[in-house]
Amino acid sequence: MRANTMDEVKSFTAAYTKAIGFEHHGYATKLREPLSGGADFLFFEDFDSDWSKTYPRLFTPQAEQTDPRIVMSREGFPAAAWNSRGRTNYEPPGASLAQRTRKTLIQAGEFGLHGGITVPSWSPSTHWAFTTFTHKAVLDPRELIPLIGESVYFVSCMHAAIDRLLRRPRSAPRLSERECEVLRWSAVGKTSWEISMILRISERTVNFHLQQVSRKLGVKGRRAACARAVALGLILL
Repeated sequence: MRANTMDEVKSFTAAYTKAIGFEHHGYATKLREPLSGGADFLFFEDFDSDWSKTYPRLFTPQAEQTDPRIVMSREGFPAAAWNSRGRTNYEPPGASLAQRTRKTLIQAGEFGLHGGITVPSWSPSTHWAFTTFTHKAVLDPRELIPLIGESVYFVSCMHAAIDRLLRRPRSAPRLSERECEVLRWSAVGKTSWEISMILRISERTVNFHLQQVSRKLGVKGRRAACARAVALGLILL
């Protein structure tokens, strides 16, 4: 949630993937409003096989109607654990969707992805989104169930961060991590002295950071700086 760039989101996601014992991940979303370059989709992944090439194809009309990950996101299905033998921790309703799901999972196995968790997500700025964490071992989906709750929470935070970054005006200034820390504490009513005790820096340094933030945001005073930073999505309360 502290990510200030998409590169930071990608870095945090890669670190989380490894931390929970998976090897690779992929994220894809269809946006309701196009980006500045005109594209209305976004994806990133770190697969070490040709499975990477399947992600750009997700944004074709055919994929949006048939890919089970997209369908499950649009329809509001929960996260699912799976393996490349076509097994999941719950059976998708409808014979057609279940068949397409098994086919996709078996295809993933052909690229070395034999187990994982797929987390559908949604926000007001997206038509659909999903994140997949994968493993090279053929795992029983039941073994992965304990990781689903944690993964859903991480993806919800990641998706919220992406949504905030995409909605941020291009003219929004970049604040340092320390400036954001000082500003967040100021926004919840802490004085410069209290912030200096919390962060173990001098009161003079706290005031310097607040002055720098006010200058970057083009406002006067800490209250105006806090309000402006929240409005721009630079800090979260």
